[in-house]
Amino acid sequence: MAETTNRIMVPAYRHLPGNHCGSTALRNLLGFHGVDISEEMAFGLGAGACFYYVVLDEHSPSRFTNGRAARLEENFLELTGAPLRLRTDPDPESSWRLAKDSIDEGRPVLLLTDLYYLDHYGRSAHFPGHAVVLAGYDDELAWLSDTAFEDLQTTSLDGLREARHSQQPIFPLEGHAIDVPEGTKLARDDLIAHAPKAIARAAGEMLDPPLGEYEGLPALRRFAGEVGDWPDAAEDWQWCARFLYQVIERRGTGGGNFRRMYARFIDEAGYQESAIAAEAADQWTSLAIAARTASEPDQADPAHWEGLSGEAGHVLEAEERLWSALAG
Repeated sequence: MAETTNRIMVPAYRHLPGNHCGSTALRNLLGFHGVDISEEMAFGLGAGACFYYVVLDEHSPSRFTNGRAARLEENFLELTGAPLRLRTDPDPESSWRLAKDSIDEGRPVLLLTDLYYLDHYGRSAHFPGHAVVLAGYDDELAWLSDTAFEDLQTTSLDGLREARHSQQPIFPLEGHAIDVPEGTKLARDDLIAHAPKAIARAAGEMLDPPLGEYEGLPALRRFAGEVGDWPDAAEDWQWCARFLYQVIERRGTGGGNFRRMYARFIDEAGYQESAIAAEAADQWTSLAIAARTASEPDQADPAHWEGLSGEAGHVLEAEERLWSALAG
C-alpha cells in the first residue's frame, strides 16, 4: 500500500503488548502521560475481576460467560478519581470527531469497540467492549494499539465506525472514548492508593451483585448447576464449550479467567489473599481444559460433561473462598 501523505500520528506514542484489552489500553494511555503502572494494577483498580453467565438462545454461542467487569474502564475512572475524560456520542460522525480531535492535538485516545468489525480479527464472534488506543489515522485507516499485538494494527475507518457503535445486547456501544485532557496532572501514588476501595468493590459485586443471578457468585452457582446439561439444552453445545474454554484461558484473560492477573494485582497491593486468588485461577484453568475436551467430539460424551460439571463445582468452591476472604 502506498504511503499516505495526510497520515496523522501521535508523536512518541509507545505500544506495549499486554494480556487484556482494557488494562493494556489504560496502562498504555497513562504511560504516554508519564504514569507508570503495571497492567495488573490497571486491571485491579478497575475492579476488573467478576463473573457473568447469560443464556441467549437466539445467539451463538447461546451460553455466554465472562470473567471481567463489564465497565472496567469506567470503574477505573470512578474508583481512582483519575482526571481522565469519558465521552460518548451515539452519532458516528460526532463520536469520530471527538476521537480525531484528540489525535490532532497529539494525545492518544482509548476507544471501546466490538472486535468483530476490526480488520485484524476474523469475524468469528461479536465481542463488544474491546478496548484499543487510537494512535493515528489517515483518510482510510486507523492505527490501533491493541493488546497482545507486537505492533500497531490498522483497520478501516468504516470498520472502526461499526466497531464503536455495535449494538450487541450484552454491551451496546455509543462511540465511547477516554482521553487525558490537555494540562491534566496525574500521579502514580494517587492512583495506587485506591486499591483497597477497588478490591472492596469487586468483592461486594461478586457476593451481592447488582444483576442478581446473572452476575457474581449467584451467576456462578447457576452456571455450575447447568453446565453439565448443555448438550441437552443447547443446539450449539459444542461451540458453547469451545467458547467457554476460550473466554477462560485464551481471549485476553491472562489465564485462569482473569484470576492470574488479579492475583498479581492483590499481591502488588499487599494482600495475602493473592495465594487464594492463584488457587482460584488454577481451578478455572482446569475447568477450561475440561470444556475444551468436551467440545472435541461431534457427539457429546457424557463422561466429559460429568467431568466438566465437577470442575465447575471446584471453581465455585474456590471463588467462594476468595471473595469471602477479600470481603473480610
